[in-house]
Amino acid sequence: MADDGIQRKIPVEDNMDWVADDPRTTATRFELGEHYPEDLFTEIEDRDPPNWEIRIPGARQRICTAFRNGGIPMYQIVFEHMGLRLPFSDLEVAIFNHLEVCPSQLHPNFLAFIRAFEIVAAYLELAPTIPLFFAIFGIQRSRPRGNVTNKCGWVSLKQHRKFFDIYEESLRNFKDEYFVVRPMAVEGWKAILVRGPKLDDDGNVVFGDDAEPIEVDCERFPFCWSTKHYSREAKSFTFRRGALSKEESADLKRLEDFVDSFPPNLWEDREGNPICDEEGVQLSSRKFVNTKALLKCATRTEAEDLLCEMKNTQVTLRKLQAEKKKRQLGASSSTPIASGKSSPTPSIEVTGVEGGGSVIPGLLKSVPGRAAAEFIIPPAMGRECILDGKTKMRISDADQSILASMGPESVRNVVAESSVAVFKLLEVATFLNGRECKYLQERDEARAHAKEFGERLSILEINLSSETKALKESQGRVAQLEEDLKSARKDEETLKGQVAELEKKLASLTLSPVDEEERKLDPSGTYAKFSRADLISKLYQIGDLQLNVASSSFRNAVAQLQILNPGVQLITEGMDEKKEVRDGRIASPPLDEEDE
Repeated sequence: MADDGIQRKIPVEDNMDWVADDPRTTATRFELGEHYPEDLFTEIEDRDPPNWEIRIPGARQRICTAFRNGGIPMYQIVFEHMGLRLPFSDLEVAIFNHLEVCPSQLHPNFLAFIRAFEIVAAYLELAPTIPLFFAIFGIQRSRPRGNVTNKCGWVSLKQHRKFFDIYEESLRNFKDEYFVVRPMAVEGWKAILVRGPKLDDDGNVVFGDDAEPIEVDCERFPFCWSTKHYSREAKSFTFRRGALSKEESADLKRLEDFVDSFPPNLWEDREGNPICDEEGVQLSSRKFVNTKALLKCATRTEAEDLLCEMKNTQVTLRKLQAEKKKRQLGASSSTPIASGKSSPTPSIEVTGVEGGGSVIPGLLKSVPGRAAAEFIIPPAMGRECILDGKTKMRISDADQSILASMGPESVRNVVAESSVAVFKLLEVATFLNGRECKYLQERDEARAHAKEFGERLSILEINLSSETKALKESQGRVAQLEEDLKSARKDEETLKGQVAELEKKLASLTLSPVDEEERKLDPSGTYAKFSRADLISKLYQIGDLQLNVASSSFRNAVAQLQILNPGVQLITEGMDEKKEVRDGRIASPPLDEEDE
């Protein structure tokens, strides 16, 4: 996933005026010496022998300095508490290239989200792609003090829909705890460098004398801070859900179902008593992936067990059963019920609250002198009379003492500052309401489009069903025709066998070749090809011819006798009358005694 074909030109100049004050002016607290400081965390890789080394920056070098010889500035907290190890994973390298930032240019909470996403993706067997990651997370950029527009600070993440708890709301002491990691073996260099074409200042490929591109060692991701990321809008790095592929959309749905299966967090005080609303229902909030606990896992098995426990409802059920049993036994501890009345009630410290979730509203009191992790605004929706003419407003005695000790100028300044805060709140609320209305309009349009698309989809499903049915019928007819064709071919083979047998029998029934005696009688072979019927017909013809010749000779003889013996009368008429017709042929009957 890493864009290995891009060569990046590291700025080596010392001009870092575009960097915000905190990263540009904060020096590392680690000092150079003969040995590494005792509190320096050096476990930055899991391989043995090591391929990376740690170097402490000089006194004038900062986190945004361009280090030479493959040096990459990194914050110690990402190795010590977030479990990051070198070399960087493919997803991490791809994110650095996609955002065009150095790893230390990302806020540590950003890197914590990356690692938590990778662990959850491996547990759910999701493909950790760039579109999927930036469909879940959006980009937000920190601005330096005074909202200076020409200064750039760290890049952070925000969630479009919350899946992961933030590692820590406020990370302290990470800004001055940084060092430089640098490869010291071949395997380390292979993880950060790749061979590629050399580029000039304009980004064009440089060719050699042989007209071939000149290859140089290129960086797989940025090694130092640069302004490339800030030249683009933050939203240009993210992906909408509609831009995801079919597989990525399915993976996002699996992640949503996984987080939705978490049981809610039940609110309790320090003594384990449930905190309930006015109707006696225990307050709760949604539960998300515990990023900090997940990154503390040393092995993959521990991480899988933790994720499995997050979605397991047995812990919640055991708590509910214990509370029910406690109430049945008539425990002496009473269940505090928060109410909106002004009667004095003991302060309760809220524990186990997961921020950012859907909370059942209720009026809670915080512990005096203790900073609240989350402040809940008193419910105003559905309570129109919360601030009316009958409501008495008062301030605490401590605030009264502070205001009483102020002079008129100080009071005026406090009023001005408070007014500015109110106007800012109104300005933000107006802006958010306008944006929300725009989102609602887009939602309605999307719903209408979805409805139309659903109707078209139903029609297509009906057409698909009919076409599928017709296809199955056609396939059945084709199968039947194939069976008929096979049967016809089989009958053809049988008939061919019968024809061959008949030809053999016919060959055996034909006349034998002409022998020597027949050749003598028919030397020219005139009658060799005659059939029996032709031979018999020929015999009859020859017989008739011979009979005609004999009859003609007899009559000639009789005529001669008549001439020689004129006085003798011969009887020949009777012989002509007694001739018979046999089978269409003229034949002479045999002579009787009288004729003789």
